[in-house]
Amino acid sequence: MKKLSGPLKWNEIVGWGVRIILILALIKDIISGKLDTIFPIILALLLTFFPNILEKRFRVYLPSSMQVIIILFIFASEYLGELNGFYYRFWWWDIMLHTTSGFLLGIVGFMFVYLLNEKYLSVNLSPFFIVLFAFCFAITMGVFWEFYEFGMDRFLGFDMQKFRFPGEDGLVDTMTDLIVDTLGALVVSILGYMYIKEKHDLFFSKLFSEWFRKDDNR
Repeated sequence: MKKLSGPLKWNEIVGWGVRIILILALIKDIISGKLDTIFPIILALLLTFFPNILEKRFRVYLPSSMQVIIILFIFASEYLGELNGFYYRFWWWDIMLHTTSGFLLGIVGFMFVYLLNEKYLSVNLSPFFIVLFAFCFAITMGVFWEFYEFGMDRFLGFDMQKFRFPGEDGLVDTMTDLIVDTLGALVVSILGYMYIKEKHDLFFSKLFSEWFRKDDNR
């Protein structure tokens, strides 16, 4: 495997910029005695290493643009949303993030099974099966996240299932989240199907070109 050397790439700059902000926030809250925020900040900090773990542990490379989107998504949801009240300041914040998460998870699911089918499997999976896997993967991850939100609220006293409007309950938040997760995953599935059929588009073509360049250096 060839080692890539040189100055920091833009995804690394963004990643370490977010981590520095989170570390400073963690130190500030520890000094001020806000111990209830320590776990969410540490969780967000650990999650920013998710793309690195995928590449080093599972040999799954995500293009630079994907890595930046994932890190910024973590920052927007955990730090800005949970710790700085953006979920309450902007009614659309949670909807935007869940739509984005459905989109991101759909891309990850699609890339995983498509590239596995193209480069490593001896069988030829149908385009419909590939996009169905991507769609189901994104929805399943969304469901597991709702389990996490429910557990944190139920057992640790958090307010992750936000009650932003009068008369709203956790069911409304959960169903809204799952609906927009589904819409995001559906958009990716349609784009992925079009890519498999046409082998050329402005979205997946760019993602895969970077992935294959990275793979050639291994």
